[in-house]
Amino acid sequence: MNLKQIYDYIIVGTGPGGATVAKELSEKKKKILIIEYGPRFTETGELKVVQKVFLDPEKKLIKSDGGIFIGRARILGGSSYVAMGNAVTPPERILKEWGVNLSEELKSAKEDMRVELMPSHLIGEGTQRIIEGAKSLGWEMKPTPKCVDFSKCVGCGICMYGCPTNAKWTTLEYIDISTNNGADLLLNTEVTKVLQENGRAIGVRAIKDKSVIEIYGKNIILSAGALETPRILQNSGIKKAGKGIGLDVFQSTYGYTKDVGMKNEPILAVYLDKFIEDKELFPAPYMYPTLTLVRDLFKYKPDNYSMLNQLKSLVKVRKIKAKRLIGMMTKIRDEITGEVRNDGSIIKSLTKNDQEKLDEAYEINKKILIASGAKPETITRGVYESGHPCCTAPMGEMVDKNQETEIANLFVSDASIFPSPLGMPPILTIVALSKKLSKYLLTNT
Repeated sequence: MNLKQIYDYIIVGTGPGGATVAKELSEKKKKILIIEYGPRFTETGELKVVQKVFLDPEKKLIKSDGGIFIGRARILGGSSYVAMGNAVTPPERILKEWGVNLSEELKSAKEDMRVELMPSHLIGEGTQRIIEGAKSLGWEMKPTPKCVDFSKCVGCGICMYGCPTNAKWTTLEYIDISTNNGADLLLNTEVTKVLQENGRAIGVRAIKDKSVIEIYGKNIILSAGALETPRILQNSGIKKAGKGIGLDVFQSTYGYTKDVGMKNEPILAVYLDKFIEDKELFPAPYMYPTLTLVRDLFKYKPDNYSMLNQLKSLVKVRKIKAKRLIGMMTKIRDEITGEVRNDGSIIKSLTKNDQEKLDEAYEINKKILIASGAKPETITRGVYESGHPCCTAPMGEMVDKNQETEIANLFVSDASIFPSPLGMPPILTIVALSKKLSKYLLTNT
């Protein structure tokens, strides 16, 4: 790779946003450089993924100052590597709220990602019990659309810790297509700033092997995720980036039954759509009762997850009778508050409205679990979590309808540009928005 050459496009980040743009542009034989902060990571399993993917360089779990745990993956493939394979179509009401039409792009994304409904033969016994419990309350659970090749899926339930059979779609597929089409790929490289000249983006400054390098390109696409993209924008002179963040915070709840559990079952196999429109809640069966999710399981502070403390926590977790444990989670559309600061700290607490939604989510989760056979006295409320940081460079404020910033030829394509939280899995939406951007770039740059 010749860093002195001038690329047509420099794409920062390889998650659903950056990888999609790279694939679409590379198919037109454009000169492309893809830059990724982390390495190519192919390991699976909870300890390996938590230690090497979810923790920050200081071996701490990421959380906001308000105590909300935030999951992210800074590796090739980004969040797609540790996502649960959910590919839910965003409600038309929200897309109208955003002022975008993604009908063509969503159709194309579903075809690319081979989206199918979760088949009944892979829905586990514990999840089936929850389906029946919800039905007894008059609520119908629907199979979740997944970007999974179910002919390869063995139903092991560890989607979040890497798919051992490669059944789950990840953006590694897009990256490999891009590099096969001639795109250059630079790993283990941290982009810190966009270079400018006369109000136009002309390249990026980055750190590679502890050395500062500068790489030049005609167009820059930031897809570093909603926690890193705003920091790069701030360093590039757009100081208002990161002033406000959404998280799609979720409430997890667990309980013991006499005879059935969700151990090793695919999670979020089904979901309850009754409350999506009127309450902006997304409930679904869920169980990851390990390391971080249930308050009473560990005595170690969540910001000190060395390998030793992880092992100690895991020993404690395995004493749980998981074969009789079932769980629910409910995501909310939280209010945009707080900020992502330039030092990487995340300022975000729950508002009164957010807390009320999460309290209601807990009551819904609890009601469904009890109806499914969980003993009321065993119901345990989990910590607040997020896997969907968003809204840190929103359309209409930080980028225009073409996803271009106030710096000419500098574009953003990740969940940063959401004008408001989705409150549901966002990957399909990010891919669709990135396909839309790619069309614009191919026509106008």
